[in-house]
Amino acid sequence: MSVTTPTIGQPAAPGAAAPTIDFETTKEIGYYRLVWRRFCSRRVALVATIILGVLVVACYLGPLLLPGDCGDLSQISLAPFSTGHTPGTFCVDAPNNFLAAGNHFHLLGTDDNGRDLLVRNLNGGRISLLVGASAMTLTIFIATILGALAGFFGGLVDTMVSALTNAILSIPSILVLIIFVKTFNSTGNAGPIAAVGLVVLGIAIISWPYTARIIRSVILSVREKEFVEAARAVGTSRPRIIVRHLIPNALGPIVVSASLTIGAAILTESALSFLGYGVNPPTPTWGNLLNEGRDHLNDPNGVGFFYALWPGFLILTVVLCFNYIGDALRDAFDPRSLER
Repeated sequence: MSVTTPTIGQPAAPGAAAPTIDFETTKEIGYYRLVWRRFCSRRVALVATIILGVLVVACYLGPLLLPGDCGDLSQISLAPFSTGHTPGTFCVDAPNNFLAAGNHFHLLGTDDNGRDLLVRNLNGGRISLLVGASAMTLTIFIATILGALAGFFGGLVDTMVSALTNAILSIPSILVLIIFVKTFNSTGNAGPIAAVGLVVLGIAIISWPYTARIIRSVILSVREKEFVEAARAVGTSRPRIIVRHLIPNALGPIVVSASLTIGAAILTESALSFLGYGVNPPTPTWGNLLNEGRDHLNDPNGVGFFYALWPGFLILTVVLCFNYIGDALRDAFDPRSLER
């Protein structure tokens, strides 16, 4: 006697055998794939990622394909969407530029030295994005080490790290940053590389306490779990327990904090350069370009408004993109919001 197998979507006939499920061959969805699906469900975050990727590529490749960042005093203060003549020599600030002499379209106009504002803003984005990424990396490194040590050992180590954290958080961060930069660059003549290094180190010094507190709380909740006790029972060393068992469980908060820290670092660098304590001109950053734009807001020809518009708009766009990405990552890594 044959048994009819019910088709999908139709109820089984009375008395018919129910189809069996082979749980051993059922494909499981991993945690990080669930995180990725949750992140992709946030369309705002995906759009922010695409915009951010386009800006990064434009900042690092655009200046090679556009008129050089050198001055032509016959083309000063051109309005946006103007056509000007670029000299037939390679510019000192852009020796690898692929364009030589000829008439070139200045999408954002030129400054009072005849330099193309689009190229200046893209070159400034290189430095600002480099500062943000470097400061984020150093911040996460310091915060992960101190937060993990404080959470794992507790006692005196936790007390010392918490005291240092509270001390840094109680002082205005921009004041600490200005004092740090002025102390190690008292003459103000440091080269671009040294100035960028000082700014990165200063931002990391004032930014790590926020992430360290988060990592400490995660480590405190994980260190008493069964797998940590099992690692201790088999004689695993403390550094190995921290690196192999505790820090990977804090990866979600670390990634979220990193995405938010890089936006905050770019904003802090821009504020510092705007005040004149960051990377000094003629090396462009969005902060000092914004400062230059402030000095031209009262130009009678009205072109000076665009000096401040473009760097301010780029700072706003990049920081918003990182914040949207950080919010989506926070929701994706939250186990309570994952659809299992």
